[in-house]
Amino acid sequence: MAFQVDSNGNITLVQGDSGELSISGLPTDKNYTVYFAIQDENRKPIGDEIGLEANGQGTVIFVLTGNLTDKLTVKRGDDTAEYYYGIKLCDENGYLEDTLLIGNSQIGELNIITVYPKKVEGMA
Repeated sequence: MAFQVDSNGNITLVQGDSGELSISGLPTDKNYTVYFAIQDENRKPIGDEIGLEANGQGTVIFVLTGNLTDKLTVKRGDDTAEYYYGIKLCDENGYLEDTLLIGNSQIGELNIITVYPKKVEGMA
C-alpha cells in the first residue's frame, strides 16, 4: 500500500491512494469529537474537515479516501509536494478545543504529508 505514517505522524502517499490515520491516547472522560484537516503551503484548506465522534474510546481512525488525496497535487516536473495536516480535539459542550501534537512534535512544528504523483488513475 502506498500510504505510510511514520512514528512522528508524518504521512507519505501517492496522490489518489487511500489510507488510514490512527489517533490514539485520547481522553475517555467525555464524548469528544476529533477533527482532521489538510492545508497547503499557503494555509489554504484542501477538501473538507473530517470529524469523528470518539464515543468514549481512546482511539479514532480517519479514513483518507482516494477522492480526498486526489486533491493533493504534484506540479509537473516535481518529484513530490508537501501538504500539512492538523488534528483537533473538541468536547461536546464547546469548552475544550485542543490542537493535538502528533508523535514527538512540538508546538509550531508541522505534521507533513509528502505526496508522490499519481501513477495510475484506477476507479474514477
